[in-house]
Amino acid sequence: MKLGSSFVVPADHKRVFAHFLDPDTMRVAIPGAAELVRSDSTHYRGKLVNEIAHVKFSAGFSAEITELTEPEEVKALLKGEDHKLGSSIKIDARLGVQPEGDSSSKVDYSLDVAIWGKIGRMGESIVRRRSQEVEREFVAAFAEICAAGPPGPDNPGLASVIAKREGPKKRVAETPAGAAAPAKESWWRRLLAKLFGGKK
Repeated sequence: MKLGSSFVVPADHKRVFAHFLDPDTMRVAIPGAAELVRSDSTHYRGKLVNEIAHVKFSAGFSAEITELTEPEEVKALLKGEDHKLGSSIKIDARLGVQPEGDSSSKVDYSLDVAIWGKIGRMGESIVRRRSQEVEREFVAAFAEICAAGPPGPDNPGLASVIAKREGPKKRVAETPAGAAAPAKESWWRRLLAKLFGGKK
């Protein structure tokens, strides 16, 4: 399966390219990236947790930079495997960055994806649709981080992206807990009022 697209990032192309090589940026920007560390200048390893058509997968993966032309192009080979699902993935990736105006950059990428096992049997249309959703999330997060400053753990965009992702989860988790008790009490009061005419 071949995937590819392009998008514009509001930052200088040298900064954008540096962010693509930065594990802190990519760990936060990639939806579902639970871990990502750089072993050396050309090797990365990590863990990706995501969901496709209600099937959750958790895959350890490795990435190797096979060609690097800074700050214009990088090619890499990614391999991952989810032992529980018996699924594996291999991605040949190419990414290019070039100036787009005075303070923006155009990013274009192409992916040659091979998937085996349960995930692979879901069909290309399902995997492609989920990939497009992940791309939209990634582009928004990556652009915000790049615009916030150079790569590194002190980039304020990292905390901002994390807060936006965790905010809705916290509201969903906290609101029912805070609202459940009053709602139940109100329901019982109404029931007592009907049964006993308002007398306790």
